[in-house]
Amino acid sequence: MDFSKFKLAVLRANDSIEKWSALQEAASKLLSNAGNILQRLPVLSDARNFAALRQARQLQQLVLAKQIRALEAVFGRLQSNLGELEGLVRIQERLVVEVWKLLGEAPSVEGCGTVQPGGASVAQLVESIEDVWRLCRDDLAVRAAALADLNYSTSPQQFAEIYEALKSCTALLPGGVSAGSGGACTAVVLLQSVAAAFR
Repeated sequence: MDFSKFKLAVLRANDSIEKWSALQEAASKLLSNAGNILQRLPVLSDARNFAALRQARQLQQLVLAKQIRALEAVFGRLQSNLGELEGLVRIQERLVVEVWKLLGEAPSVEGCGTVQPGGASVAQLVESIEDVWRLCRDDLAVRAAALADLNYSTSPQQFAEIYEALKSCTALLPGGVSAGSGGACTAVVLLQSVAAAFR
């Protein structure tokens, strides 16, 4: 096994986790923005809320149009974010193929069991890289399905359901909730500790 290539693969896997976390955090903020606007739309659509103002109809249309444009911009940024997450999942998948190729068709017990700085064996790191890819892939599928149902007519109740579905994603962020655990998943913690030792 070429350990210099393997070390580089581990560092790239760790970089993908950092990028995923940043994109996930940005998506969470964008989703909150969308929720805030969707919460206001029913109120702004009710002409009674503008009745006491001069030129109530024009003012209502102006405010409503501004909020819809803002929502359109947030939806666009959410789709762009989703596209970036998709690209990252493809990179992670190629990385999984690469590390398995580095092991070879008949990996030796000695090579697989070699403990790397940071306290993990080669085999554990390869499995962690694959686990992270699978978690991100599954998270992406949930996100894509949830965002497909998000539109201008989404009610606050429907938004709350979408938001809860997205909260239940893998959440690879440090301290996040992951598949029934109380923090970041084991594969992420392992890769981060080894990558820190490799730097």
